Amino acid sequence: MMSCLKIRAAAIAPILLIQAVQAMPEITAGPMVGHVSDSAAGLWMHASRDSAVTVRYWKEDDPATVSETSFEVFDDSVAKGAGHPLQVTLNQLEPNRRYRYAVAVGGKADPAWEGSFGTAPEDGESSAFRVAVTSCMKIGQPQASWYLLLAQNPDLHLTLGDTHYADTTDPAIQLDHHVRYRREPFHATVLRNIPTYSIWDDHDYGPNNSDGTAEGKERSLAGWKQFWMNPGAGTEEVPGAFYRFTRGEVEFFAVDGRYHRSPDKAPDDENKRMLGDGQFQWLIDGLAASKAKFKVIFSGSTLEDSRVDGWRIYTFARHRLFDSIREKGISGVVYLSGDMHYSRVWEHPESERVGYPLVEVISSGIANSKTLSFATLDFDTSLDDPSMRVRIVHGDGTVRDDKTWPLSQLGGK
Repeated sequence: MMSCLKIRAAAIAPILLIQAVQAMPEITAGPMVGHVSDSAAGLWMHASRDSAVTVRYWKEDDPATVSETSFEVFDDSVAKGAGHPLQVTLNQLEPNRRYRYAVAVGGKADPAWEGSFGTAPEDGESSAFRVAVTSCMKIGQPQASWYLLLAQNPDLHLTLGDTHYADTTDPAIQLDHHVRYRREPFHATVLRNIPTYSIWDDHDYGPNNSDGTAEGKERSLAGWKQFWMNPGAGTEEVPGAFYRFTRGEVEFFAVDGRYHRSPDKAPDDENKRMLGDGQFQWLIDGLAASKAKFKVIFSGSTLEDSRVDGWRIYTFARHRLFDSIREKGISGVVYLSGDMHYSRVWEHPESERVGYPLVEVISSGIANSKTLSFATLDFDTSLDDPSMRVRIVHGDGTVRDDKTWPLSQLGGK
């Protein structure tokens, strides 16, 4: 397995290796690539309040096609400090194309502000792509697994909570943590070169094992929208950090297991909720309406492994999810989670309630565990029987699990 990793590492563009050791200029953090569609890409940046921030971008294979635009303040009232978060959307991009970009702060350029990304195929188009999945990032811990992740050449990066450990709902403190974490060189290189999607868990939402009763959760949510370039956050009727997006023939559903969650210690009966009724209905309606071959649910909370802070102690909510998938004939559902400070892939023992093997991928502890592990998922919907391949990569470079499920085994045709 190590030889495969070494081959992929050698294939990384030299610019990534150079950028990985670049010191971040003072005050700034980012840029970070957020949601990327077939025609647009979001960028996030943190810079001093008196600096104008611009970005030039071009097709990687045609440097003459240069466009330029400016970052804007998303909301300056939530988390204040010496600097502030900025966002911009690059529009009129072409599907399935590689782009490069370079940010300038106050008219000055720096190699640490350069990056690249690939746009998505058109929705519904058959394709093959790789997703890297992480959670539990902590500064002061070994960070070399970010380099291993880069060596896998993923097209997307999903980070499933505990993106920092502020343990508060105060967005000013949260912003300070986000900025410090995103200044870590290897982590920063991933964020500026791989489109990253996030969902929170307890430590980046509020205190440890926090739930819907957390004081100040509304401010925490307002800050979250400042700190990430996700494609959405909740609905007009139901607040929260949840959203959905599609890449080719795979649809992703980020679910918020904190904002509407009943306390862990509440009686485990029909009144105990993980998602809240509004978000749960949003999820089931979205899964049922989806035309994607694979439907990927991702959240910080595990289905079974945590005995104190996961779906295992929310029996009604868990069974309602499983039973609804079966009753509505929803095929190709996969569940991703973090939290546990180890990684594995397995089939849930209650899969009979779903009607086919419900695969859960736990990816946790890329920079806060003994294993320093993460997961990759390879989707290929161009095959006669589309497939999903899951691998667990440990911080020593070894692949501990390597399993493939064809869609026909997950209730699909």
